[in-house]
Amino acid sequence: MNKIKISIIVFAMVCLKPVFSLEDSIVAVVNDRVILKSELDDRLQQIDVNNLSRIQLSKIKNDILEKLIEESLMNQASDRLGISVSDIDLQNQIKLIAKREGLTVLQLKEKIENSGLSYINYLEILRKNIKRQELLRTQFTNRAYVSEEEINSYIQNNTLPELSTNINLQEYVIKDKYKKLNLSQAKILFDSIRLDGDEKNNTKYPDYEIETSVMNDIQISKLPDIYQNNLQVLDENNFTKTFQTGKGFTMLKVLESNMFKDEYNVSHILMKTNPMEGIDKVKEKLYKIKKEVLDGNDFSDYAKKYPLDKTSAIKGGSLGWITKVLVVDNFRRVMVNTPIGEISEPFKTQFGWHIRYLEDRRTKNMYSDIQRNQVISILKDRKVLVAKKEWLSKLRDQAYIKVMQ
Repeated sequence: MNKIKISIIVFAMVCLKPVFSLEDSIVAVVNDRVILKSELDDRLQQIDVNNLSRIQLSKIKNDILEKLIEESLMNQASDRLGISVSDIDLQNQIKLIAKREGLTVLQLKEKIENSGLSYINYLEILRKNIKRQELLRTQFTNRAYVSEEEINSYIQNNTLPELSTNINLQEYVIKDKYKKLNLSQAKILFDSIRLDGDEKNNTKYPDYEIETSVMNDIQISKLPDIYQNNLQVLDENNFTKTFQTGKGFTMLKVLESNMFKDEYNVSHILMKTNPMEGIDKVKEKLYKIKKEVLDGNDFSDYAKKYPLDKTSAIKGGSLGWITKVLVVDNFRRVMVNTPIGEISEPFKTQFGWHIRYLEDRRTKNMYSDIQRNQVISILKDRKVLVAKKEWLSKLRDQAYIKVMQ
């Protein structure tokens, strides 16, 4: 029966695939698909086999063949699950590869063809790679759950990779050698600096020596813990809160860093037009709500009254602290340009008509979040590797696999 199955596959290859060379040969059959010697040779050419013994070369060939069998099983599984890659997705991936290599798409095409591989074959190989990646993502990565306990345990028991987190800081220190100043007084003095700058305050508070210094290109991880802790959240002008060190009451201002992101504490009310209420009617209702809130009514009460966005409506319209990347373009534009404590004019997005209330704005240090996401990625990758290995083992047990001698 097995010989009949192999004969049918070979006959189909010769009759239906004119690109198949009769000089080629089959090295393995995986269910109803075959792996050709030319595929094995192509992979082998990517490895420097000079000075290898016959045993070493044989092992490498076996490893490559095992990899090709694994890929064939995954390709078949992705087909069964209906996973496909559109031409647009494929071209977008080509653009990313070209950009990563510092080439245009045309230059990348020329480079591929100069290597001896036809561009059509390259696209087909790439399409299969993307399908396998999507298979792993949907079947394993998205389903891999990492608990808080696992994350915290990893952080406590492992050295985390250092991030490139250089920062430029301005440091303000109130020299209070006689300990006459308390924290509340220091906050008042520093609040004045935030508003007016340090030059005016030198004349405004002549009894206090305020020392300022600039620290350039400093790694966050090298700063004292109390500095790192106070750099977690900044105000809208990139100042920290006031805190006390051995030098005196201190405040920091971030001048430049790639580790901080603006966050906005936002609430909104969403309405949509309908056959009974056109754009003018909806905007009129939103303007009325805005006026009544400015007259002293509670914004959250209106958000609960018009619960089109049910998720935020139950929280009084609150979206919580969000970043610019989490919202659509027009919502982002209005959010960035509305002053703190004010309500926007009615504006339109793809979801309907909104008014938006900006409760507060802050700048958050993303260092801990980035490291935490790295830990989650490491732990997920481990779980995916185990699950993938078990899944492939089951696939192999259920598959017809014949390695030709």
